[in-house]
Amino acid sequence: MLRQMARRGRLEAQLSDGQLKGGITGQFSEILQPGTAAGRRAAKPLSEASVAQILKVSKDLPEEDYENLLQYLQAKGQPWRSCFDLPHPNGALVLPPVVLYSRHLKIRDWTFSRFKSRKKNSRIQYKDPQDITTFCTGHIRETWQIPLHNHLQTFFLVERHKPLPFGAIVKTPYYSLPLFKTSVVAAEAISDLPALSALRFRVW
Repeated sequence: MLRQMARRGRLEAQLSDGQLKGGITGQFSEILQPGTAAGRRAAKPLSEASVAQILKVSKDLPEEDYENLLQYLQAKGQPWRSCFDLPHPNGALVLPPVVLYSRHLKIRDWTFSRFKSRKKNSRIQYKDPQDITTFCTGHIRETWQIPLHNHLQTFFLVERHKPLPFGAIVKTPYYSLPLFKTSVVAAEAISDLPALSALRFRVW
């Protein structure tokens, strides 16, 4: 039974990450999650008027957070420029210094919350932005929405959970079961600067 639970958890993780694409398995995943892929393809670009309205009601992003977001986008190969890096060449992609803040955000069947707003919905598993093969856990400190490339995109600023000391890790039941790919971490977050999560959603 435990093995079946592990297999089911692995399949659900692959479905949520979009790893099952093409072939028979990909077609089967569409049956398990009907309309998901079609919904992503149906995303419509925002009009210029909609983008302007969103930016109008958005609030300033702290300079440190702005730099983190800019560096994250640039590391992904997107040629965004800082709004403070004047003058801008013609046609430059300038990252707006404002975002929409959300205490609670519903995306499809899930509700995400800031840690200060609702601890239960703030805990999350995500891929390390520096190494996408590594999964981490933490809690959401902030949720930002910003129009990029005429699509409203959502970013989570996540504070990573503090790892347990090695002496405590070896006492956990998962230390001798590496195939479960499960670890136990401390409830509190690492106190230094949080990393921008690789979780990004296009919202429509």
